[in-house]
Amino acid sequence: MEISSANKDEPATMTDTPDSHTHADNGIQALSLLVETNQKIHQRTLDFTQMLAMHLHYYLPGTRTSHLKDVSDWINSTEYQAHKKGDIKYYQNKSGNTIYWVAGDAGTGKSIMSAKLIEIHYNQSLVGWHFCDHSNPLQNSSIAIMESVSGIMASKLPEYKTAILDLDTKKLEEAKAGGDSMEVFRLLFIQPLNSMAPPTDKNGNECRKFIVIDAIDEINNEDLVDFLKIILDGTSQLP
Repeated sequence: MEISSANKDEPATMTDTPDSHTHADNGIQALSLLVETNQKIHQRTLDFTQMLAMHLHYYLPGTRTSHLKDVSDWINSTEYQAHKKGDIKYYQNKSGNTIYWVAGDAGTGKSIMSAKLIEIHYNQSLVGWHFCDHSNPLQNSSIAIMESVSGIMASKLPEYKTAILDLDTKKLEEAKAGGDSMEVFRLLFIQPLNSMAPPTDKNGNECRKFIVIDAIDEINNEDLVDFLKIILDGTSQLP
């Protein structure tokens, strides 16, 4: 399971249907990111359709093609490295190879890249997404982010949807009430993902999946350290 993580340069809103959504300002057709969820397990899955349309509105065709190709190659490649292209740095995890980290100054197009990656890979390897926003608690706290991403994954990944049914909801509620982000991560991701069969592509071949998380610098200060620990340490326990 891969996670693509990027900072954010523009503002933003909120869980499998590739329906189209018309952006009112310019008529651009964008994917609907609204998904159906099991409300007994996923009560707060966010719909980012409007945010996706907003960021795609600012994408200029033919730009950032090398960056987008780098991420696509990373998803399907066994070779990983750290490098820099222009004004955006890429930090790729050499050991577990679970993280592709994009960093850059405000206004360099990171959120637009995230939106474009979602559009490109929606019907392929993508199984989850989240756009953080410092002004919305549902978008800037580690537990809320994990809850929403888990709901989206359940709609995109049938194997995970089945595995998550064995979730101990009492333990999950206790972990949430106690603010134990790592335990929430264990219950929602580590445990079910390690218990299920590997995901496959349309031809039945095992394949890697990835999640896009945009603007982690917008996570509130109290949760940011915990969330970074989850990304750097918790993801090493994923299959």
